[in-house]
Amino acid sequence: MTGVLTVEGEEALRRLNGLAAFYARSAATHDAEAPGRLKPGRGASSDSRTLQETVIVRCMTVVEAYMTDLSRRLVNDRLESIPAGDAALVSLTEHLRDSRLVGLDQGKWEDVVMLWSGGLGVAIKRGYSDYGKLVALRTTRHAIAHRYGEITEQYRKQHRQRLVKEGFRDPLAAEGPVPLMETDVLDALAVALGTVRWIEQTLAAA
Repeated sequence: MTGVLTVEGEEALRRLNGLAAFYARSAATHDAEAPGRLKPGRGASSDSRTLQETVIVRCMTVVEAYMTDLSRRLVNDRLESIPAGDAALVSLTEHLRDSRLVGLDQGKWEDVVMLWSGGLGVAIKRGYSDYGKLVALRTTRHAIAHRYGEITEQYRKQHRQRLVKEGFRDPLAAEGPVPLMETDVLDALAVALGTVRWIEQTLAAA
């Protein structure tokens, strides 16, 4: 994109580009260190696996922090235009704002998406073509961060075709580590960068 609309967007893109550079350096160093190590995948070495998991988790963390921080500021900015002389309206507005922003502090994804759609006019679920990929990335991140990187029920449902490709005869009964390869990391970076850019472009066009 030729320009970034928000400070939050600049920060998110800076962090994601830095993360991409970090992964490229680390992966190159890892590949050069020990010939004969297993390639990334279901049987990847622990070092390679840890690097992949770290980058994937960080990608989603940046996106969520960006969407949370930006939505909070935009809501506050828009509410500042309410006439200060109407005490009852100001009180009601502040109550509604605070109750809605609670979901942001608790990290509830659906609350974040609803705030962007209903409160800020950015229908990310319907308007963003890669929203499904973003949700799949969150599912992978959840498995890594909260389930020791093991396949979860939600992962089985969302990544059924991937599990079939990995050799699971019954993907809905798959168990073990979430399959990861270099392409998964690169896809995670692409989805995270694409999400930030799409939101910035959508806001700029509004």
